[in-house]
Amino acid sequence: MAPIARTFSLAIGAMFLGLYVQASQAAIVVQGTRVIFPANVDDVTVRLQSSSSAPVLVQSWVDDGHAEMAPEDVQVPFVVAPAVSRVDPSGAAVLRISRTQSIAVADRESLFWLNVLETPPRRASDDAVLQFAFRTRLKLLYRPTALASGVDAAPEQLKWNLVTTPESTGATNLEVANPTPYYVSFGHIEVDCDGQTFPVKTGMVAPFGKTVLTTSTRLSRHAVRLKVRYEAINDYGARQMFEQRLGE
Repeated sequence: MAPIARTFSLAIGAMFLGLYVQASQAAIVVQGTRVIFPANVDDVTVRLQSSSSAPVLVQSWVDDGHAEMAPEDVQVPFVVAPAVSRVDPSGAAVLRISRTQSIAVADRESLFWLNVLETPPRRASDDAVLQFAFRTRLKLLYRPTALASGVDAAPEQLKWNLVTTPESTGATNLEVANPTPYYVSFGHIEVDCDGQTFPVKTGMVAPFGKTVLTTSTRLSRHAVRLKVRYEAINDYGARQMFEQRLGE
């Protein structure tokens, strides 16, 4: 199976040839929104469910953040089995992710990505139809044994501040500092400035790291009420809302 980058390159070229584009959508649903890999286990499983009325071919692999690399070129301490599988109509499949070597970092989580690439079946009547492959990427978080508990308390320990960066073109952005050993991913984020709310671009912040999240407006540091409200996404994909005064 061609890597996803090649699949889309061929698709773009086909469009210029004037082929008919078939309406399509992803058929494979991956259970959960992220995969947690505890250090004290050798493998974890992920369930796939198909909503297609036809068989779907699925290729799965793990990468280290280089989404553009072909699966055969990625060097990671994990392997997925089966690497290629067929999922029957309205059927299910199970992926087993196994650790192939030890991971030296023990004081914080390590981030990898699980890729699930699906290709719809091709019929003889599809010669003039442009088909797309769909790729789903989920965070795979390797969690050292010493960090087995404490992840739920991480979001409320974040520190937020207003910052202005050269590339912010006059807008006031938010810097979030993470003093914990866990990755924290965000859903909705907004700033409350004296009763007016302004949206903030979402993202995530790495363990013991900082991330600048962009806004589209200039915020007053002298506002009477200046707060940030943010949704943190937990291990199960649920969202919990937190609120902090900025600068505290």
